Amino acid sequence: MRTALVLSGGGARGLAHIGVLKTLEKHGVEVDLIIGCSFGAIIGAMYAQTPDAKFVEERLHEFTKTEVFGELGVNALKKHVHKPDDIVTQFTRGVKNWLMLGLSAKRAALLKAERLRNAIDWLIKDEDISLATIPFACNATDLITGKPYLFTSGSISEAVTASATIPGFFPPVEIDGQKLVDGAITHNLPVRFVRNLGADFTIAVDVHPDLHPETEFNSVLDVILRTKTITAHTLSEETRYNVDLMINPPTKSYYWHEFDRIEEIVRAGEIAAEARLDKLEKLYHSYELV
Repeated sequence: MRTALVLSGGGARGLAHIGVLKTLEKHGVEVDLIIGCSFGAIIGAMYAQTPDAKFVEERLHEFTKTEVFGELGVNALKKHVHKPDDIVTQFTRGVKNWLMLGLSAKRAALLKAERLRNAIDWLIKDEDISLATIPFACNATDLITGKPYLFTSGSISEAVTASATIPGFFPPVEIDGQKLVDGAITHNLPVRFVRNLGADFTIAVDVHPDLHPETEFNSVLDVILRTKTITAHTLSEETRYNVDLMINPPTKSYYWHEFDRIEEIVRAGEIAAEARLDKLEKLYHSYELV
């Protein structure tokens, strides 16, 4: 049986993916394929190249103390964020405030593409995706056609950069006439691709927060952002029907920028995975009997 692990986007909440990987390792659950989106693509690629969750955790912890991390501008935006919403909405609200401070709204992106690519290159060894120890794929979204794009070959660093490119914050990654941005725009939890990649059993980890009620809409932008959040939530809910085992780490209280809380977010992933082990064992057993 070929098992796929699907990792959602979610900024710092995605650190919980490491906790899930640590638990799967601890209990001898083998993963044959990893598909990630946005920050889930970063974690997934790191683990696919070096299947050692402790190494991934330590590498990321070290990364948050580097100048390369500082150049991503996380600290400049986080002070403007007040609500625990999805990552794209939080970025957009922060960007809105930043623009109001005098940054020209005519720019296609706030930061140069090199800043994100430098971060990815610090975390991931650039090589062809096919050379990863564990088969790996990640998704992005083409701004031109509005369609999802799945990377299964080519530069792994380029693929992960495209998957993690927050629109408006970083410029689109241009590949073969496409303008690629965050995979979360179309499939934050890219389960739809697993069967075509040969998976028989799917474990998905979703760190996207639950949809919470909102009553204040003070601008057109607030209304647009709310509709986007509703759409993302609905798509995630529909995705659940195609998953054999869903793991939902309790990350809604964390903000996308709280990378300094890595230990507790990783632990949240561990606890969530531990709670699903009995279900996983039963499902594995039922598949073996078929």
